[in-house]
Amino acid sequence: MTRALGILYLAAFIDATSVGLIIPILPTLLRRLVDGGPVVLEYGLLVAAFAAMQFLFAPVLGALSDRYGRRPIMLLSLAGGTVDYLLTGFAPTLWLLFVARLIGGMTAANLAVVSAMIADLTPQEERAARYGTMNAVLGLGWIAGPALGGIFGQVSPVLPFLLAAGFNGLNLLLALFLLPEPPRSRAGMPPIRLAQLNAFASLHWIGTLPRLAPLIALYAALCLLGQIPGSLWVLYGQARYGWGPAMVGWSFAWFGLLFALAQKLLPGPMNRRLGERRTLLAGIGLDALACALMGVANRGWMPFAITTLFGAGNVGMPALQSAMSREVGEDRQGELQGSLASLNSLASVAGPILATLAFGATRETMPGAVWFVAAVGYLACMVSIGAVGGARTLVRP
Repeated sequence: MTRALGILYLAAFIDATSVGLIIPILPTLLRRLVDGGPVVLEYGLLVAAFAAMQFLFAPVLGALSDRYGRRPIMLLSLAGGTVDYLLTGFAPTLWLLFVARLIGGMTAANLAVVSAMIADLTPQEERAARYGTMNAVLGLGWIAGPALGGIFGQVSPVLPFLLAAGFNGLNLLLALFLLPEPPRSRAGMPPIRLAQLNAFASLHWIGTLPRLAPLIALYAALCLLGQIPGSLWVLYGQARYGWGPAMVGWSFAWFGLLFALAQKLLPGPMNRRLGERRTLLAGIGLDALACALMGVANRGWMPFAITTLFGAGNVGMPALQSAMSREVGEDRQGELQGSLASLNSLASVAGPILATLAFGATRETMPGAVWFVAAVGYLACMVSIGAVGGARTLVRP
């Protein structure tokens, strides 16, 4: 069991590193395929296409892994990821690049399968600690990946994709030769139902809990607003500050470090000291301030300082999730988390398109406008917490 867990943690680290490797260089690759022209909308559509396929196919792969085993689905996912990175790096046309990312999104289930395998191998009372270890490993990958991608992207825009494909191939070999199927009985399991494959099914039950509606709406709005920094960071850094791939990579690595520290050190103490409601307000307020400052920042070093606010602002979401989980019974916690994951996935589809469309329309006249829109959106969320009765009663002061 210890060896299997070690391989799973290594697989999670390699996966996060592989994803992070390509972030700093993807716009550069796009420019090569559109003759150096603006790629703002193409970038947003590419990110959204991957997220859309991941949203639609995650339930399918999850149901298949329950019915036919974790290992086959993990191998399929890793093989698809390897093909995705190779096709992306060597795609001679824009349409083939989109095909590659669609394949990647369709088969992007390895982290979900890793999580399920950890659950299969771990007693209930030890799962929280082992999931915490996995999150820490993922954080290290998100720090290492963008930094390496930025460094190697300076050499060649194709090199990070080759490295990502190589890392994914290494993951595939580890799983193929060293990772056994967890000892889990599938005897008597019912056949897969079509409802299990519906990505929108987990959203249906939200309407049955009207008291949760204000908080669900707030969560959806925050997920959508949270897509703006992630969708624009590379494009904005290159357009406003003249960042190259290396600087983009280091900025993402810096954020990954701050995010990991904030998630580890701040949510518990702040919730105990301030309560859920004030912690939520503090997190949203920090995000609003960070976005407003990004709108006026005109020096390349300034985003590194502002990133500290973005990292600390992430304390708000755990407080909101805690408030929502308190309003449903233990028998519906899984449904709640599934619905929240679906909402976040939908935001990952719509957010990049909306953000890049807005930035493309204003980049020549007022490049910081999108950040101001995000700041106003966060302020509106803060106002809604006090104005909407449901949010005021559900989130503890």
